Amino acid sequence: MKKMNTIALTLMGIFSLFFFANQVNAADKDDNLGYTVTLVEPNTQIDPTKSYFYVETTPGESQTLEVRVKSTKKESVHIKIYGTNAITGDGGTIEYSDDKSLYDQTLKEPITSMIKVETPDITVENYEEKTVKIQLTPPKEKYDGVKMGALVFALDQGEGAKSGVSTEFAYRVGLITSQSGDEFNNAQTLNLNSVKASIKRGKKMVLANLQNPEPKVLENLNIVATMTKKGTDEVVKRKTVENYSMAPNSVFDFEIDWGIAALPSGTYTLRLDASNDYQEWQLTKDFTITNQQAKKMNEESAFKIVTPSWIKGTTILLIIVVIVVMLLSLLRRKKWEKQWKKIRIARRKKQSNQKKKRKKIDRRDGE
Repeated sequence: MKKMNTIALTLMGIFSLFFFANQVNAADKDDNLGYTVTLVEPNTQIDPTKSYFYVETTPGESQTLEVRVKSTKKESVHIKIYGTNAITGDGGTIEYSDDKSLYDQTLKEPITSMIKVETPDITVENYEEKTVKIQLTPPKEKYDGVKMGALVFALDQGEGAKSGVSTEFAYRVGLITSQSGDEFNNAQTLNLNSVKASIKRGKKMVLANLQNPEPKVLENLNIVATMTKKGTDEVVKRKTVENYSMAPNSVFDFEIDWGIAALPSGTYTLRLDASNDYQEWQLTKDFTITNQQAKKMNEESAFKIVTPSWIKGTTILLIIVVIVVMLLSLLRRKKWEKQWKKIRIARRKKQSNQKKKRKKIDRRDGE
């Protein structure tokens, strides 16, 4: 019985240590930035189960959103607060950015034009808590669908660091506004704007620019891309992806990586077979890769097969050596063949002379 109790106590001790270690690790992770962010649910929250702001707006009427920022250490932490809009990332995920060059032309009055942060820079220290207020003012005219973005609480690392450069040093609180409260993840339009070959992140790629022109999320998108020689069924490249999502009123480049192989010139057809829970699409577009474009891309790509000059020189030298050895072997073989031919002739003559001598001897003995 005592042995059983000892085992039980030991197991409980191990479990306690494991649990405590997990708690410490979780706490360390939460305290990584030195502060935490918690939203205050407004009265206009459409869905209370959401962990982000999903609020109802009335044309032209302002409302105030509140977020609590709490310090998790004694040292002071400087935080910058600003808004960003939702975009579609290269990997088919919804991301956030304040870079206007990434916005689609169909995005009118983005969420960043509707919000104003009362205190865009704050400092929290010694475990204190502050409430940040954001004024949300929708346009006077009614809008369809939703506006989507995020409130960013970024660690201010000084003048040398750009705000919002890395998600590692920032908290993001999602913000979606709607005037109707209807579903916002049931977009049913997908456009193929263009197809081109280009260098991206140092890689040779074929880029298909896809557009979601609706003010709703296009989600659970499955795509099969097939690239063929124009006018033939010869498949040059194929790519399949699943569960892509597109932000409202956004575009992104669907990437077909060419790898380290040389990009060939020619005229091609790209076919995209896409589908989700609501719709199916068959999108096709022709495009051309010129000889000059293919040559330039193959030269500029950082991902290609590069043979060092010493390998080329060594290969040529080895080929020459092999050829010389083969020639010498052939010459030596011919020389040996001539020598063996002379030896065979000499043997035959000798054998013939010996036969003649035997015949003479046989005749003498017969007489």
